[in-house]
Amino acid sequence: MSSQDSASFKKSRLIGSLISLHLSSERTVESNFTFVLDSIITHGLFNEKEEPNEELSLAYKKWVQRLNLLLQSKNPTVRYCVISLIKTTCKQSHTLLLANAKQWSAQLLGFLAKKDLPLIYQESIDTLSFIFSYTVNKPELQREITSPNLPRFNQLLIQLSQDAELLYPAITALTLNMKNFPTTSKHVVSDCKKLCLSYMNGKKILDDQTQKAINQCYISLNYTSGKSTMAIDWKNNLMQLISTVNKDLDTLFNTVDEENQNTQLPAPLEMEVVSSDYVQAYPHLLRRIQLIQQCISDYLTTPTSLVVDVPVSYLIDLVCRIYNVYDGSLMRDYKDKNEFMTMMMCLPKLHLSTSKLLSSLFYCSGQQLVGFVKLFSQIFLRLLNEYKTRRGLKIAVYGLISLCLEKCGYVFAEIIYRPLISSVIEDLRIIEHKSAGIIITSGQSNKSHKKRKTEVTNSDALTTKLVSASPTDVQISALQTLQSLYDVFGFAMDISQRSSIDSCIISRLIQMNPPSDLNSEELSMVKAELYHCLISSITHPIETQASVLPHAMRLFGAGLNEPSHQLQMICRKGLSICDLIAHPRLPPVQRAIPKMSSTVIFAQESMDIDSTHETVLDNGINSTQSNVTDTRLSQEKETHSIVESGDKVVRVEDKTQTIIESTIHTVQVEDITQGGVGKIAEDRIQDSVNETAEDKTQTDVDKSAEVETMDQSAEVESVNHTADKTQPTMTTSTEAPILKETLRKEPTVEKIDLEKMHVNDIITAYAGADVPIPVTLLSNEYVKSPPTSFSVANNTDKVDKTMITSDIETVTIETEIHHHSVTDMDASSNSQSMDLSSLEKMKDTVDKVRENIVDKEQTSDHDDLNMDDLIDMAGPDSDDEEL
Repeated sequence: MSSQDSASFKKSRLIGSLISLHLSSERTVESNFTFVLDSIITHGLFNEKEEPNEELSLAYKKWVQRLNLLLQSKNPTVRYCVISLIKTTCKQSHTLLLANAKQWSAQLLGFLAKKDLPLIYQESIDTLSFIFSYTVNKPELQREITSPNLPRFNQLLIQLSQDAELLYPAITALTLNMKNFPTTSKHVVSDCKKLCLSYMNGKKILDDQTQKAINQCYISLNYTSGKSTMAIDWKNNLMQLISTVNKDLDTLFNTVDEENQNTQLPAPLEMEVVSSDYVQAYPHLLRRIQLIQQCISDYLTTPTSLVVDVPVSYLIDLVCRIYNVYDGSLMRDYKDKNEFMTMMMCLPKLHLSTSKLLSSLFYCSGQQLVGFVKLFSQIFLRLLNEYKTRRGLKIAVYGLISLCLEKCGYVFAEIIYRPLISSVIEDLRIIEHKSAGIIITSGQSNKSHKKRKTEVTNSDALTTKLVSASPTDVQISALQTLQSLYDVFGFAMDISQRSSIDSCIISRLIQMNPPSDLNSEELSMVKAELYHCLISSITHPIETQASVLPHAMRLFGAGLNEPSHQLQMICRKGLSICDLIAHPRLPPVQRAIPKMSSTVIFAQESMDIDSTHETVLDNGINSTQSNVTDTRLSQEKETHSIVESGDKVVRVEDKTQTIIESTIHTVQVEDITQGGVGKIAEDRIQDSVNETAEDKTQTDVDKSAEVETMDQSAEVESVNHTADKTQPTMTTSTEAPILKETLRKEPTVEKIDLEKMHVNDIITAYAGADVPIPVTLLSNEYVKSPPTSFSVANNTDKVDKTMITSDIETVTIETEIHHHSVTDMDASSNSQSMDLSSLEKMKDTVDKVRENIVDKEQTSDHDDLNMDDLIDMAGPDSDDEEL
C-alpha cells in the first residue's frame, strides 16, 4: 500500500470513528464538540492534496449525511455545533464545499430569517460570508450560489444589525459583500448608509471595534459607484464629512470669537438635530465630532483601488480651526459665560481627536505637507506649553512631532529642535524630595497650666527619595521623539544642545538609585528607550564634537548584566554597532585596487606573404621605455603575458628582478636585431639570467635601472628561469678597448679574432667607435636561426627564444630576454647600471645596419634560414612608438 493510500485509509478510519462515537446522538454532540473540532483541525481530516479515493469518498458522504441530520435538530446548541463543523469542513475541503454549498446556504439563510439565538445568527453569518467569498472570481459558482442568495442575505443583515449584539458581525459581512460583489449589493446602499450615519450620530456609545467596523462599512459604499466615478464619489463623501464637522463646530464654538470662515464646502450630511440647551447639546456634539473625525481618519488610511484626490487644504483648515481655540481664546460679547466655560471643558478631548486626524493626514500625504511645517511647528510648540501637566495630550503631541519629523525631515527639525530638546530634558528630569519632620505636640494636665512643645524626629525625616518629573508613558514618548530627532537632525544640532541632551541620557543610564515612583517593569521600559536613543546618538555624530562612543561602549557592556532579556538584547546590539564604528570590517564601498606593476601592450599585424606560407614574427624589442623615479630603489616585478603567433597562443610567464637607477629619468632601449642572433642571443640570455639570479640575493642596491613591462590585462605570475651551469660566465676581455681604438683609426677591419673576444665586446667596440657592424661579421658561425616556438614550464622552464617582431608590428614582451644586454653594456664594471651613452651609440649603429637591409621573399622554414634571409625579412624602417 502506498503512502497516499495509507493516509487516506487513516483519515477514513478517523472520520468513521468521530461519526460513530462522538456524533452518534445530540447528547454526545454537545459534550464532545470541542474534541471533534480539535481533531478535524489538528489532523486535517478534510484537507485535500489530491482527489480522494473511493474509501475516503464514502467516509465524506457519511460525514455530510450526519451533519445534515443534526442540522435539523430542535436543540439550538446542537445546531450551533453543527454550523461550526460545516464552516470548518468548507474551509478544509474544496470537494465538499462545491457539492453542498447550495444546500447549506439555503438552510443557513433559513436560520437567519427566523427567530433564533444570537450565537446561531453569528455563526450562520460567518459561514455564509465564507461561502460567498469563496466564489469570488469563479463565475460558475457565482451564478449557482452567490447571485440567487446574496440579495436576500444583505436584506437579512440590515434587519439583524438593529440588534446591538449582532451589529458587529452584520456590519462586517455587509462590508465584505460591498467590496466583493458591488453590483449585486447596490440595492442596499441607501439602507446601509442610513445605518452607518445612525451610529455616527453620537447618541449611541459603541466600543472601538464596532465603531471602526461601521466606518469601514461607510467607506466600502464607494465600491458600488463603479470604476469611472469611484474616485469622485470618494472625494465627495469625504468633503461631506468635513462639512458636517464644520457645521457642528459652528454650534460648539458659538461663544468663541473666531476668525471668519470663508471656506466653500458642500452640503453636510443629514444628522439628528441637537437640543437647544447647551448642557445637553455640547456633550452630544463633542461625541459626534469625535466619531466623524475618526471616520475621516479611516478614510485617509484605508487603501483604495484607484488614485484619489485628497482635499489637504480643507483638512488643514479644519485642524487649524480646532487648534486655534484654546484656554486663551476670547469670548464673544453678550454671550453666556457658563456656556463658554462648558465649551472650554470640551477642548482637551476635541484636541485629542484632532491629533488623531492630523496623524492620519501625515500617513496619507507624507512629504506633501512640507509647505505647512512652519504652521505645524507653531501649533505643536504651543500645545507642548499648554498641556505640560496633561498626560494624554502631551503623548499625542509628542507622537505628532515624531511623525512630522519622519515625514517632513530636516526642514521641520531645524525649526523645532531647540524647544523640543528643552521639553524632553524637562520630562526626563529626576526630582529629589525630602520628607517633612514629624511634629508631635503634647501637654501636661490642665492643673499645671503648663504647655510643652516637643518636636520628635524620625529617621525617615532625614532621608530623601527620587521621583520622576513626568509619568512613565510621557517619558517613553519623549524619548521616542528624541530618537526621531537624532535620526533626522542629529548631525546638524547645535553643540550646546547636543551636549546637554547626550549628558541627560548618559546620566539617566548611569544613575544608581532609580526613581521610587517607577516599578521594575516601568523602569525597564524607560531604560530600553534610553538605550535606543544612545544608539541613535552614536550613529549620528557631530563632526565638531567629541563622540560619546567610549561612554556608550561602557554602558552597553554593563547593560549585558541587566535582568531584563529585552535590555540585554538591546545592549548586545549597541555593542555590535560600537564595535563596527570603532573597528570597521570592510570599507563602505568596494573599490578596485590600482595595480602598481607596469604593463605590457601586445599588438600584432599579419604580413603579406605567399599564399603557401604562414605569418611569422620577427625577433626584437621594439620600444621599451622605463620611467625611473628618484625615490624608489628596487622593485620586484612579476609579469604575465600572452603572445598570439598565427593560430598559436603562447603563454609566457616570468619573474624579473629589475633594478631602478635613481639618477636616470628616461631610458629607452631599442633593439631590432632581425630574425634571431643565434649563439649571440643565447649567450646574452644566459648571462642575463645568471646576473638576474645574482641580483635577487642583493638586498640593498644604491643605484639601479628599471625597464618597465606593462600588461594591465594579464595576471602576475612568476617563472624562475634556470641557467645552464655548463656555460661559463660572460666576462669582459681586454681586447675591446684595443679594437675600439683600431676601429676609430681604420673603420674597415677585415678580420677579428672571435675566439679571444666575446660578442658583447665586439658590439661595445663598434658602438664606441661609431662604426656599423659589417654584414659579413654578423654572418658568422655564431649566428643561428631561432626556434619557432617558446617552451615555458611551470616556474622552472627556460625561455628558448627571443620574440620576433616586424617594424609593422608593435609587440612588446616581458620574457627572460631581460631587456637583453642592458646589464652587459658596461663591460668595464660588473655593476648592474647601464651606460646611457653606450645605448644611444648602439641605437645609431643598429640604425645604420637597418639601412643596408634589402627586401627579400620570406620563407616559412625558420630552421634553415641563413643570415641573408633574416636580413631580408626585416622590412623597411618604421617610426618607433612609445608605449
